[in-house]
Amino acid sequence: MGVRVLISLVAILGVIATLMLGQWQLSRGEQKEQMLALLEKQMSLDPLGQEEFKKLATSDLKSYVNRRINLSGQWIQGQTVYLANRSHAGKSGFWVMTPLKLGEGVTVMVERGWVAWNPKSPSEMPTDVQTPSASVTIEGLIVEPPSKMLELWGGSGAGTKTSEEQPSQQQTYLRSGIWQNFDLNLFESQTGLKLSAVVHQLGSPSEGLIRELPAQGVSADRNFGYAVQWFMLSALIAGLYLWFQWIKPRIHAR
Repeated sequence: MGVRVLISLVAILGVIATLMLGQWQLSRGEQKEQMLALLEKQMSLDPLGQEEFKKLATSDLKSYVNRRINLSGQWIQGQTVYLANRSHAGKSGFWVMTPLKLGEGVTVMVERGWVAWNPKSPSEMPTDVQTPSASVTIEGLIVEPPSKMLELWGGSGAGTKTSEEQPSQQQTYLRSGIWQNFDLNLFESQTGLKLSAVVHQLGSPSEGLIRELPAQGVSADRNFGYAVQWFMLSALIAGLYLWFQWIKPRIHAR
């Protein structure tokens, strides 16, 4: 195979590959735009009421993710989970999650907000988070369970050290300790609670917690930017090939 033919094949494959990658990024961007449109549509709907939610509690709530909801109930004391290594405004801290009992056997897990940790002692649980014992009313969004973070210690619980210790000191959420990740199935099996949904609480800061809309992690801008880069690289490969293999040799031949 001649050098000229080999160069042509490499150039063609390069152009095809970069065009396909650019097209893939465009399709990903369009998918994310559709997801964003769906999120905006969900959040624009009227909030679900508690009675309406109770009727849906035994069904699949995936179609209700990011739907606003108004709930009233009581916090289940002693079963708060502190998720470590969650950041806010460039600072590290905890997401605080507490189950809320709505009555009639319906319970939801509420992401109540964020609190900073003690930088000198990150394993120390925050002491300024209040969990009222009286009935509370909250506004929130139905969300997916928190995303998994890299485990910094051997196990889900702060008290877990080695695999040899686990039989005598079983992992349990009942200690209301610091955890790296929230495992819904593990929480249910160890507490005996059945969680109907995970709800992100909205509203002004209170009870020692900062609250804001959860980051959706959905943006098409980066995908469209990558698509432009791939298409530009494709054009560059084609341009260089044409210049060095066709245009420049003809100029020299003249």
